[in-house]
Amino acid sequence: MRVDTRRALAWLFSLAGLAAVTIGGRAMHLNANTVGFVFLIIVLFASVRGGLLVGTVSSIIATLCYNYFFFPPVGTFTIHDPANWFALSAFLITSVIVNRLVVAARIQAARAQQRRTELETLYALSLALYTGSLGEAAGRALTLLGAREGGLVLFDGSVYRQTVIWWNGDKGDEIEDLIAGVGRHKEPLEFPSPFGTDAYLPLLVGGKTIGVLVARGTEASRQALESASRLVALAVERERFMEEQAHLSALRESDALKTSLLRAISHDLTTPLTAITIQTEALKRRAAIDGELRDVVNGIDDETRRLRRRIDNLLAMARLEAGKAKPRREPTPPADLFRAVREHVRVPLSVHVDDDCPDANVDPSLALEILVNLIENAHRVSPPDAVIELTASRHGDAVRIEVLDRGPGLPRVDVTSDVAQRGLGLEIARGLAAANGGTFEITPRLGGGTIARVDLPAALLPQETE
Repeated sequence: MRVDTRRALAWLFSLAGLAAVTIGGRAMHLNANTVGFVFLIIVLFASVRGGLLVGTVSSIIATLCYNYFFFPPVGTFTIHDPANWFALSAFLITSVIVNRLVVAARIQAARAQQRRTELETLYALSLALYTGSLGEAAGRALTLLGAREGGLVLFDGSVYRQTVIWWNGDKGDEIEDLIAGVGRHKEPLEFPSPFGTDAYLPLLVGGKTIGVLVARGTEASRQALESASRLVALAVERERFMEEQAHLSALRESDALKTSLLRAISHDLTTPLTAITIQTEALKRRAAIDGELRDVVNGIDDETRRLRRRIDNLLAMARLEAGKAKPRREPTPPADLFRAVREHVRVPLSVHVDDDCPDANVDPSLALEILVNLIENAHRVSPPDAVIELTASRHGDAVRIEVLDRGPGLPRVDVTSDVAQRGLGLEIARGLAAANGGTFEITPRLGGGTIARVDLPAALLPQETE
């Protein structure tokens, strides 16, 4: 509206000025040269205020008035003197050239001012993005770029999962569709609007669209908008990087705290366990006489050993996770592991190894602890004197070891849930299996019970490595 008003005032000034000069020149009997200079000034001001069209029309009107009222014969458009033809032509050419030069200078000045404003805006945006919040900075950038509406939208894994960081104005379904389209095609979208241009600019980081900057009703240049979108994209990536760094730092601190706690707990528990073990040995000598006491003492001894093994397992896991220890993997026959298991647990076992089962490429001590924990867990939930089945077979490029029981089953066990639901023994088995490059899972067993399954990497045979 302001541009239309200014142009209307320029038309009014031009017509009124030309009329006033014509009437005043005739009344005061001014010579043609003086009137021509005044006409040229009127055309100059009309061009400055109204633009090319107003200046050009004013030049033509001034030429006609100059001819009709000031060149003899006056009152006609006929010119007898050839010199007057030259003067009139020179006036017309001069007025048109001046008009074009003034308009060109005005456009260049406007563009220079716009570029200066855009550079100041981008500089302010760069400072705001690195000193304030992302949403406030984006809002300030759009305001400085002259956008009437718009905002910043980020994608959460998909262009259809849009998170609004900042927005001003209405945001209908059609705008969400346009944002999703820009995110899919990774190309900016521009089209005219009643107040300027509606621009949808993708935020690209590493060839991936992470969001869209929307500027509706802006008169900023395409270059300024694209520069703003690049700055915002860098700021978004910087913020995400800082969040990831903070998360990693928290994880490192958590691991260090966990390791320290495990060490402190193991130290505090080892001393009383040693005392319990000494007292248990003393009781065993007395239990040789009393049969009922012997069963009780053996039970205490078994539980003490199991608790000590749990503490040793936790410390081993802490050292592995902290990188202070590494598994010493070597080809290990499953049959050797099963024989070692029999020596460490007092549980009825049924063992089977397939003929084509390869050796496992594992740390034998860690693999033994995996099986001991699984067997003890299976024995604890199984009926008294129930036999625990232990099998080993080839499974692709891995050795599959299964511990099968006939307990009540574990229909609600989820290996991704917390330790309280899995049990400490299962958590230790999972961690030690992962340290050996294997996987661990629990599945229901057909006919009742559960199957604890461990897949460990197989050792390559000599002919397979050639």
